[in-house]
Amino acid sequence: MKKLLLSLVALFALGTATVNAQMAAGNIAPDFTGTDINGNTWNLYSLLDQGKTVYIDVSATWCGPCWNYHNGHALEDLYAAHGPTGTTSQDVMVFFVEGDASTTLADLQGTGGNTQGDWVTGTPYPIIDDATIGDALQISYFPTIYIICPDRIIKEVGQLTATALYNQRNSNCSFATSTDDAGITNSFTALNGTLATCDVVDLDYRLCNYGTSPLTSATIDLTVNGTVQQSYNWTGSLNTYNSEVLTFSGVTGTPGTTNAITFTVSNPNGNTDGNSANNSRNASFITYPLVGGPAVNEAYAATAFPPSGWYLLNGGSSPTWTRSTAGLNGAGSAKMDFYNSPSGDQDILQLPAMDLSGLSDAVLTFDLAHARYGSSNDNLKIKISTNCGTTWTTLYNKTGAALSTTAASTASFTPSNAAQWRNEIVSLSNYIGNDNVFIKFEANSNYGNNAYVDNVNVSFNTAVGTVTKTISFEVYPNPASSVASVDFTLDSKDDVTVEVFSKVGTLVYSNTAASLNAGDHSFSIPVEGFAKGLYMVNIRTSAGSVMKKLVVE
Repeated sequence: MKKLLLSLVALFALGTATVNAQMAAGNIAPDFTGTDINGNTWNLYSLLDQGKTVYIDVSATWCGPCWNYHNGHALEDLYAAHGPTGTTSQDVMVFFVEGDASTTLADLQGTGGNTQGDWVTGTPYPIIDDATIGDALQISYFPTIYIICPDRIIKEVGQLTATALYNQRNSNCSFATSTDDAGITNSFTALNGTLATCDVVDLDYRLCNYGTSPLTSATIDLTVNGTVQQSYNWTGSLNTYNSEVLTFSGVTGTPGTTNAITFTVSNPNGNTDGNSANNSRNASFITYPLVGGPAVNEAYAATAFPPSGWYLLNGGSSPTWTRSTAGLNGAGSAKMDFYNSPSGDQDILQLPAMDLSGLSDAVLTFDLAHARYGSSNDNLKIKISTNCGTTWTTLYNKTGAALSTTAASTASFTPSNAAQWRNEIVSLSNYIGNDNVFIKFEANSNYGNNAYVDNVNVSFNTAVGTVTKTISFEVYPNPASSVASVDFTLDSKDDVTVEVFSKVGTLVYSNTAASLNAGDHSFSIPVEGFAKGLYMVNIRTSAGSVMKKLVVE
């Protein structure tokens, strides 16, 4: 059932432990040694070196969903069919790892005060009571079910049946069946998403020996956009299932495009490769244009996504940013699917490069809609770079309740009315004068509920291109010390909201007037209690927003 993992499990289970970002698929599992409750010692890499595929259930004795999955006997059936004395094969090992450091043996046996029942009786595979293993595997909720292939690559598989669990082994793992077999693993050290650069990029990859004999030499080719750009004659020594991280340096691509790349290995030990299925891996990287474009005004009206000049960098194969038809003004929006995205997954939506050198001031505005799932803590950051992404500065960082704009929901959230949206403002004044500025929305999933971004605008005056046709306003005196007057003119009858934001985007004042007639109007803003500094005055109507700065002295 959707969201079982996040119920009381995540909220209570890790409330007294270190909260991690879930280990992403394709990572290399850390080695560990653990002693089970019967006194037997187990080492992960020793089992992997034997060609075993290892399944690990990290749970807690008090966890209801963990108990339900345990009593479904999927791992028990998998172990019976494919474990060390399996009736079908003997190529699998299964472990239960207790992930709560406070758990006692009595809890595991069902007689303690913090347990759902007896976890020991009828469990044929080893039970290891060692929360440090769960920490090493970076779990962020119970239960977490991992598969680890012989080449050390880890993947979370979820609460599957025994047959589906074994099928994960067949579809994700490579095995040593030939004397000479070199492969590029599906664990790209620096390619678990899409890299981006303005110039050249260094591409890391992992060479693995899937042969039964030691690997001492191989040739690796790097193809970029269909042309072999670099080749490397590797020499070394790798035993079966061992791997080594290698790098192609100074790789170039075509500016303004996503460049397709392929890593291909051949000639293991100077011989024909016995298994060509694992010889190649595909990835991509983006080369940004070297010149920034104009300010951004994006309402996601077009069906193409990401919009022209924007970039989508997905940190995994899970759901990511997509276009939604649920926009504040009916045109559309950018949706981050936190509802189905695993905890710890990071996805980036990056704006086109921008030239801010000709502005006296600049501001980023956007409309946001987000509902939590229970007490989930999905996170949205906005970051800026003036050196082509070499370093980033965080301008906006909201999580959980601070990010949400409406009531929590257990259903997949889609905004249905304007009240579920909130206008957000981020000052860019510190970056005026830079002619190649990058801004990105960085979404960090906590397996919560969806977020939507609409009407993304980088400019000084307006967040929607047509707003200036329906409303104009002035702020005076400016600077102000006690009261600032806002005079504005409406071309047509409308509801009007006047808001004041600090330079970091905090709402400090808001006033709404309903059904104002066309013509001239005035609001007074008491600013004598405001801290000295720069503020943004924003006027919102049904057509959009207009913004100007206000200095309080």
